Amino acid sequence: MVVLRFRDSSEAKDLLKKLKKMHKFTKELIECVEDKYEDDEDEDYRLDDEDEERMERMERMRGNSSSYRTRYRRSM
Repeated sequence: MVVLRFRDSSEAKDLLKKLKKMHKFTKELIECVEDKYEDDEDEDYRLDDEDEERMERMERMRGNSSSYRTRYRRSM
């Protein structure tokens, strides 16, 4: 529980005005952070896809190079 005491009504009005501004700013800030968070999630998925593609390429390269080494050793 919060107890507030004011000297006069103008002090209460000033505080209320400041609180309303803070509330508006906080809402805008929350929206910005949520938007950024959603963008980051999308980017994370793209990175996962790129990582999978790199791994597939590396596996293909390893497969090709190992077969090359096997053929090269047999011919010696």
